[in-house]
Amino acid sequence: MIPNRPSLTLIALCGLAVSAHADMVVHENHGELGALMLYDPNFGHMINGQSLNITRAADDQPAVGQLPGGSVFFMHILDFAGDFIWMGTGTLTQTARSTVGTPIFDPWANQQVDYYGPQDFGAGDTVDGDANFVEGWRAIHGYNDLTGTPGEFTVDEMFTVGIQFEIENSVHFGFAQFEREYEVRNGVVRVDIIPVRWGYESVAGVGARVVPAPAGAGLLMLAGLAGLVRRRR
Repeated sequence: MIPNRPSLTLIALCGLAVSAHADMVVHENHGELGALMLYDPNFGHMINGQSLNITRAADDQPAVGQLPGGSVFFMHILDFAGDFIWMGTGTLTQTARSTVGTPIFDPWANQQVDYYGPQDFGAGDTVDGDANFVEGWRAIHGYNDLTGTPGEFTVDEMFTVGIQFEIENSVHFGFAQFEREYEVRNGVVRVDIIPVRWGYESVAGVGARVVPAPAGAGLLMLAGLAGLVRRRR
C-alpha cells in the first residue's frame, strides 16, 4: 500500500479548482527580484524607480524608469520634516484604496491626519469592479524626524494590493503581494518592499482571484536575498 495516497475525490476537486481559475496568469519571485528601487522625486521629475508589471514574470520586469500598463511603483519622499513612502501606478492603471484611514502625524499640518493606504486583499479574495478603485496615491509609510516617533504604516509586513488596468482598451483585474522590511538606524529610515507573488485575469472584465503564496515562501526567498534588499533610505 502506498502511504498518504490522495483519493480520487481529492484529485477531482483539485482539478475543478484549477479549471475554475484557468485564465489566471500568476508569477512568483524566486530570487530574481530584490527590493524594488524606489522612485525619489528629489532627483527630478523623471520616474527613476523600478516598477512591478503584474503581466510579466520576475525575470522580465520593466527597466528602471519604465511604467507600462499593469504596473505599480513606490515613491520615497525625504525632506526636513520626515520620511514618507507612497505607492503609485503605471500607465492606464489604478489600485484599490482602503476605506479606513491610518492616523499618521503630518509635519505640514502639525497634527495627526488620516492617510489611506491600499485595500488589503486576502488569499481567495476576488479583485473586481466592487473594489474601491479611485485615482491618486496610496500612503504606505510616514516617519516624523521632528518628533523621533516610530514610523507608521498603513500596510502589514505582508500585504496584497488590488490592481485594475487596461489592455487594448479592455479592463483587466489583478493583484500583487509584497513583503516589507523596516528599520530605523541612527535616525535613518530604511524600508524595503519586495514583490512576492502577482498575477492577473487574462479575460477582460472578469475578477482576479488572489492566489496565496506557499507557506514559508517569503522567508525562504528573503534568506536567499540577504544582502540584496538593504539600502540607505
